[in-house]
Amino acid sequence: MTTAASTSQNASSTLMAAAGAGGASSTTTATLSTTPSSSAVRALAMEYKSLQEEPVEGFRVKLINDDNLFEWEVAIFGPPDTLYQGGYFKAHMKFPHDYPYSPPTIRFLTKVWHPNVYENGDLCISILHPPVDDPQSGELPCERWNPTQNVRTILLSVISLLNEPNTYSPANVDASVMYRRWRDSQGKDNEYPNIIRKQALAANAEAKREGIVVPMTLEDYCLKPTVKPSTESGLDANFYDDDFDLETEDLPTDSDEDEDDEDEENEDDEEDDGNADSAISKNNGNTKCTNNNGLSAKSAAASATDDAESADDSGKGETT
Repeated sequence: MTTAASTSQNASSTLMAAAGAGGASSTTTATLSTTPSSSAVRALAMEYKSLQEEPVEGFRVKLINDDNLFEWEVAIFGPPDTLYQGGYFKAHMKFPHDYPYSPPTIRFLTKVWHPNVYENGDLCISILHPPVDDPQSGELPCERWNPTQNVRTILLSVISLLNEPNTYSPANVDASVMYRRWRDSQGKDNEYPNIIRKQALAANAEAKREGIVVPMTLEDYCLKPTVKPSTESGLDANFYDDDFDLETEDLPTDSDEDEDDEDEENEDDEEDDGNADSAISKNNGNTKCTNNNGLSAKSAAASATDDAESADDSGKGETT
């Protein structure tokens, strides 16, 4: 016999089971959402390999943990001839699991006094903001993150931001005010540059302790491109030299061509003379052979024939 108490217990157990199933389902969903996508792993692996094989001037990257492609350590060198010259600024770069559809985050480990760096080291830059329409930020959607960006473009933008901070939406208000005061005073107020130089010197000392050589000149800062020999065609570099030696091959010269032209002219002259002699002999010597400069062999023969015919006609008209 079923009592009200037993029915209540059965209902309670059913609800608890349903709640447990729902909790397991939500846990599974959370696990799936935190699982890196294969496209993100492939994209990061290709970018990291490219940066190792062809480093970019101004920064170096390495993995914090060789088994984790989603967390990088970045070292940014202060550009020469700037306030940050000689600086060695380290940062952590963390990528989302749906990269490149969402932007990474950058947090400086080295102290950086900058209008666009928060006190905790987080970097605030438009290129790392999600592409949403936020009128209050003063940023256009095209200035924000899009999947065509990559680590290379991000870090180059960060280096550019060091010298040209965005003071319209600062992350460090005090640094922004100090920077504008220094800029507007045309270098008379040195509070801002003095702080930056002290931080750069401290970062340079840390780099020396780690055995890192920081580039101090533009020549050292700018990496020289390495030109690799092309092997796509499979041709040896000396292919043409082996098959055609310009030093030993007998090539026609201008003097040889002139001699050939003279030989051809002499042959033409001999042919013309022969034709003219033939025409004269047919007319029993009644015409004399004259030098027809510029006439072809046919013209010379025709002229000789006309002279012979005129001589015959004059003989017929005489009376004895």
